[in-house]
Amino acid sequence: MKLETIEDYDNYLDELEADLRDIGDYLKDHPEKQGTRGNYETLKYLYEIYKNNRKKFIQNLNEINLKLVGNNLRIPLSIENMYSLGNKLNYTKNKMTNLLEISFNFNEDLLVEEISKGSYNIKFSFPNPTEDDILRKSPRKKGLMKIFDFINCGDDIEKIKKEAGTDGREALIAYKDFLAEIVKNEADFTLDTEMGTVKAGLTLQQCKNICENLNI
Repeated sequence: MKLETIEDYDNYLDELEADLRDIGDYLKDHPEKQGTRGNYETLKYLYEIYKNNRKKFIQNLNEINLKLVGNNLRIPLSIENMYSLGNKLNYTKNKMTNLLEISFNFNEDLLVEEISKGSYNIKFSFPNPTEDDILRKSPRKKGLMKIFDFINCGDDIEKIKKEAGTDGREALIAYKDFLAEIVKNEADFTLDTEMGTVKAGLTLQQCKNICENLNI
């Protein structure tokens, strides 16, 4: 079963729990049904697995993947490149958060979870991910989602500036610096989260266009 949202996950847990309750009630009246009891124990085991893995599912939903693809991509990607990419993505997220939460000034580092070679994928996560992150209520998740809004503007400079609004200069600078790091690596890139259900990306040429034409 493919579960993509926390609502899917909780609904499935509820279904398992309801089935356990129904079978348990049946066994009270029919204790001799050993086959049914076996099914009950199997279902109970499955329920406990999903119940215990709920926190891991929340973490998976909040993972962020930065993937770089390109014929001229620097191979191997150096530690300095990876650090700089991660640092600039994190800084951009914080500036987007500040843009949304002007009076809050929220800053928090993303955690690097995994780096995969080939087409380079750097997996990030929030420290101690929560359900508020999933529901996009937390400041840090709002900041991350704002990056997707910027990316979805493509290389339309006026749309990007409109997305930033009148208080968005620092966010624009951080975003441009992040894209400049992509350009250094001669790569197209995609960014995704919520197990790939939220995804956006830019080509290398689009990144170059933004860096050349976004005057701040």
